[in-house]
Amino acid sequence: MYKNYFKTAFRNLWRNRQFTFINIAGLALGIAVFLFITQYVAFEWNANRFNKNYNELYRANAQYKEGNTEYYLPPGLAPVVKQKIPAIENYVRVADLAAGVLSYKAQTETDTKTFRENNMVYVDGSFLDVFSFPLIAGTPSLAEPNTLALSETISRKLFGTADVVGKIITVSNQFGNTSYTVKAVYQLPDESDIKADVLLSLHTLESAANRDGNDWADPNGIQSGYANIYLQLKKDADPNNVASSITAFIHSINPGTKDDKIVLQPFSALHLAPSFDYPYQTFGSLLLVVVFSCIAILILLIAWVNYINLSTAQALNRAKEVGVRKVLGASRMQLVLQYLTETFILTMASACIALLLVQTLQNLFNEFAGKPLSLAVLNNGWFWLSGVALIVLGSLLSGGYIAFTLTSFKPITTIRGKIQTSVKGFSLRKSLVVFQFTISIVFIISTVILYRQLQYMQTESLGMKLDQLLVIQGPTVSSEDQAAKNVSFKNSLAQLPFVKKYAASNNIPGIGYNFTTEGITKLNAQKTDEKKSYAMFICDDKFFDTYGISFAQGKTFSTNDAERSWNNVRKVIINEKAAQQLGFDTKQNIIGQKISWGEPFEVIGVVKDYHHKSLREPIQPTIYLASVSFSYFTVQTDTRDMQSKIATLKSLYNSTFPGNPFEYFFADEKYDQQYYAEQKLGNVFIAAAFIAILIACMGLFGLAAFSARQRIKEIGIRKVLGASAGNITALLSKDFIKLVLIAIVIASPIAWWAMSKWLQDFAYRTEINWWIFVIAGLIAVSIALVTVSFQAIKAAIANPVKSLRTE
Repeated sequence: MYKNYFKTAFRNLWRNRQFTFINIAGLALGIAVFLFITQYVAFEWNANRFNKNYNELYRANAQYKEGNTEYYLPPGLAPVVKQKIPAIENYVRVADLAAGVLSYKAQTETDTKTFRENNMVYVDGSFLDVFSFPLIAGTPSLAEPNTLALSETISRKLFGTADVVGKIITVSNQFGNTSYTVKAVYQLPDESDIKADVLLSLHTLESAANRDGNDWADPNGIQSGYANIYLQLKKDADPNNVASSITAFIHSINPGTKDDKIVLQPFSALHLAPSFDYPYQTFGSLLLVVVFSCIAILILLIAWVNYINLSTAQALNRAKEVGVRKVLGASRMQLVLQYLTETFILTMASACIALLLVQTLQNLFNEFAGKPLSLAVLNNGWFWLSGVALIVLGSLLSGGYIAFTLTSFKPITTIRGKIQTSVKGFSLRKSLVVFQFTISIVFIISTVILYRQLQYMQTESLGMKLDQLLVIQGPTVSSEDQAAKNVSFKNSLAQLPFVKKYAASNNIPGIGYNFTTEGITKLNAQKTDEKKSYAMFICDDKFFDTYGISFAQGKTFSTNDAERSWNNVRKVIINEKAAQQLGFDTKQNIIGQKISWGEPFEVIGVVKDYHHKSLREPIQPTIYLASVSFSYFTVQTDTRDMQSKIATLKSLYNSTFPGNPFEYFFADEKYDQQYYAEQKLGNVFIAAAFIAILIACMGLFGLAAFSARQRIKEIGIRKVLGASAGNITALLSKDFIKLVLIAIVIASPIAWWAMSKWLQDFAYRTEINWWIFVIAGLIAVSIALVTVSFQAIKAAIANPVKSLRTE
């Protein structure tokens, strides 16, 4: 019996090849999108879960009276609270201070292997035990100073093998040139939020000789906050009690912090927040995961709705088959099983094609998502169970609706060919089309608004000029006469004919500032002013002119100021935001005024506010400090013969700074990288809108075919009475255009609300104009017209005699 079900199902599907192909294509697309997005969601969900101490780990954060939270704490706090609070099993400090250059020269080789590595951090000796990164070689302890551990990737990049324990590497960073012994090689899991390819022993910095004069970096200090502190609690410990104990200890040694407190953020909430209003920093986005999940389910829903519409469009063609089967004794359950078998075959075929699509497009999707995804991330049982259950349930519901609809026809009526579908059934199909197009139009509107915001951020006046600026990474492998070399390099830049302007700075727009600090006030300020934070930026005298930053008052540093350095000349430049926060009246002359930062500093210039970072963030109060600076050299030049110019710059750089890799980028490209997330999200919405519309059009195609078949005799009579093909096409199309218009009315407020909420995350944002909804509506109507017109014109040009002859 079951063999006959399958044989009959295959025959029927082959007989209606066009509809079968469209059904499978729609379902396959829906399932493929669902699988792709489920991979992404599973990857985000699995972040950090490889850690054996996942449930016992917490990050310590400082929450201040003003409401802001600080994630970098004084490293000396950790060993003290470990000793005083029994509930703390262990601790690990992670300090993101180590970015620099790795150098290695084997005794048998003449060349030194050198490359820059930014994913380097200082950590406690117990790091590899607490965070359980898989160990490939060596021992996990980094308790000894001047030891390090390498990820397998860096080990092979530097040595060509993972068997490197005991080798000596020179690390050059802000603390000078220091030799380290390789103690271990580990595998860096893709799911880890701590992206560190090189782990340097934090105990190295306990020696003043290894700090190169940067005494603020003493790991035992409790003044400078520069480390993330992770606490491993005992299994029965209460994190709230531990946090209260740490807070009480801090209050006891510093009564001035009585309104501040320490909070422990669960490691399980470090990547994805447990709620949308979660107040602490996370490495992933819960909102993005929820949005992607909704898109996956909506696309799958559209595919099922499409299947229902296409299948009901064939109902009339198969009505006589149902009638004959009933007359011959087939029960309703047998007929239902027959149509469920067809649904099962369609679903399985669609699932197989979807898996093939996923395997074929996996690398492209990974590049698109920026993550190393695969179906292997779905190995969690509940992902497979929920995913398969969702697909099977949807198939049963959609297939069951078709089966029970077709088998509800009366046999005598169907055999005579007088079957009429109920208004209720047809209204359901119309509602499904409205549902499909509502989702599609929401995607279209969201995509337009998202790209308008991206365009706004990329084209809005920044208050500075980034075009034709080439930025060269400064030297990291330093020498005793480093300052003289920096000056020499800048003087050499001035002699190059293609260099129009040049500057040096310790950071650049689009990347960030050098540091932030409090305790800066104007003279005779109120006590509360000491808590206000300022971004600090170190640059030379030519920085503002090179970047086209205008002055509201005063002027830039002198060359002598930069060469003597800010801590000797006691002069600063501030932006307008800083002037306002300091309490100065920007309409009056500020030049010559003094501010206090431990000692008095003279304000010699006020620059106009500009967007140092992305328009997602408000302009920060910023104070500029003079220095020769060597982290970045910026050169202004035109784009002609650029490769030759870069070769000249490389030759000059290598001769001035031997042992340092020559690296460069363009300032405008680096700045635009801040909008990477928005660009990716925009691509997702474009893809979702395209797929949703494509599947929705398949459903509309089915409903148009259904309507044309319903009204075939009416069309024949109208043509006999003189109606033109255009009249008939308009007659059949107008009902569907009404459905799309209804979808526009429903989708517009939904899209407006969703995108208004999204835009609130940006300090500077575009407006949601009325014409966006008009354009989205016109796109939807145009697509619907093209889809429906195919069936309408086909019915309009048919021979009316042939259709009337069947009466």
